[in-house]
Amino acid sequence: MYIIKNAWKSIIRNKGRNLLMIIISLVIAVAACVSLSIREAADKAKEETLASLTINAQLSFDRTSLMSQMKEDLSENSGKTDRGKFDFSSLSGTSLTLDDYMEYTELLEENDSYYYSQTLSLNASGDILPYGTEQSEGAENSENKSGGHSGKSMMQANGDFSVTGYSSYASMLSMFGNDGSYSITDGAIFDESSETYECIISDELAMYNGISAGDVITLANPDCAEETYDVTVSGIYTNSASDTGNSRFVFSDPANNIYMNASALQSIINSSEAEGNVSDDDKTSSAVLKAETNFTYVLSSADRYYAFEESARLKGLPENYILSSSDLSAYEQSISPLETLNTMTGLFFVIVLIIGGIILIVLNIFNLRERKYEVGVLTAIGMKKSNVAMQFVCELFIITFTAIIIGTGIGATVSVSVTNSLLESQIAEVQEANEEVAQNYGMTGRGNRQSFMKGGNFANLQTSQHITYIDYVSSATDFKVIIQLIFVGVILTVVSSLAALITIMRYEPLKILSSRS
Repeated sequence: MYIIKNAWKSIIRNKGRNLLMIIISLVIAVAACVSLSIREAADKAKEETLASLTINAQLSFDRTSLMSQMKEDLSENSGKTDRGKFDFSSLSGTSLTLDDYMEYTELLEENDSYYYSQTLSLNASGDILPYGTEQSEGAENSENKSGGHSGKSMMQANGDFSVTGYSSYASMLSMFGNDGSYSITDGAIFDESSETYECIISDELAMYNGISAGDVITLANPDCAEETYDVTVSGIYTNSASDTGNSRFVFSDPANNIYMNASALQSIINSSEAEGNVSDDDKTSSAVLKAETNFTYVLSSADRYYAFEESARLKGLPENYILSSSDLSAYEQSISPLETLNTMTGLFFVIVLIIGGIILIVLNIFNLRERKYEVGVLTAIGMKKSNVAMQFVCELFIITFTAIIIGTGIGATVSVSVTNSLLESQIAEVQEANEEVAQNYGMTGRGNRQSFMKGGNFANLQTSQHITYIDYVSSATDFKVIIQLIFVGVILTVVSSLAALITIMRYEPLKILSSRS
């Protein structure tokens, strides 16, 4: 106890010198507190955002990886890549069927779900014409070779209409629920689960053909004109965001998109398989309708995403298929300013500790030289060198932890505002950089034409404007930060007093006193 009392008296006696050390330690403590608080706030914000993130994931064929492996194998065997030896049949992959996708739904847990859509290409039949065509004179209601209508439009490689069936209303939220660009203007949406042939069509298609809700339209198999399906129009929708009327091909015009539920569409597919018709062009080839499936697994968290992928592999998912999620990609981009800020504050924290430690070591060396005679007197009157050294260490602990207590209070007060201010500037820098790159590519002001740019940096440039960055933290300094600051204080005290401990243990009291005289 007397060591602590002597240390306290020594601090009181040398107010000026110790006040300087307290100020330096306080600056280090505030800087360390703000740095650690920013890092803790960044980690919390990332964890909370990721925990609340619902992940929509898709299974897809990894053709790029397979092609890279094939190129590597060809190069190893022949020393160069022979394009003629590429196995394009294997590169095309094997499309997963709806049954394949449904098999993996067994791996979903209580809070997980799924939805899907299937898309068919069907032709107009009877009196209906696809939007964007004009019927030739003298050829009213005639059909061309592929089962579609003849007219002034260009020859159709696909059917006239893109018919999409959704598994649930929830799967249509991206179309009808998010931005409100789609809305029903006449009638009602189709039944969610019924297999009755009901659909909704665009207002342009309805006006062009004089169709109202409740009317029946006839759709045909593009490869077999005799295979037709009568579908009731339950409702008519409008798409305020579409740029219709400018497409070169009617099958790609948004006005010719028809929507129904997946059960009804699957019923059409089953009916086509049962009929087993052959193509009008090639009497030996099958004309059975094939749908393109877009299946989404909705996973409740990132942990569930990785667990689902692992379970799918164990269940037999081929290696050339990958599980991916645009939600995770968007999350990674949304935290990029926070990650940069986290890295910067980490470097700042290390620099503060190194410089602060060096300054404290130098101050302690000068302090020890000034108090060399005091050390000699204490050891001469019988005080052990170890106790003298402990007194110096206690002085440093009192100074350091006084600074830490005050610094923690100041750091906790300013850390939130400092964090949000730095985060705001970091986000501004990221957005400015994206805008500058977009200008360099001449992409500003191009409107919806950007949406046609897929893949690579072009996609990132287009989507970066729509990313919601983490731009605010509500709490920074917590108990974990305080523990870290205490640990920092102990480290700084031990390091800065190390030189004093070594020097004191080497001092000889008689030499000190004699040199004083």
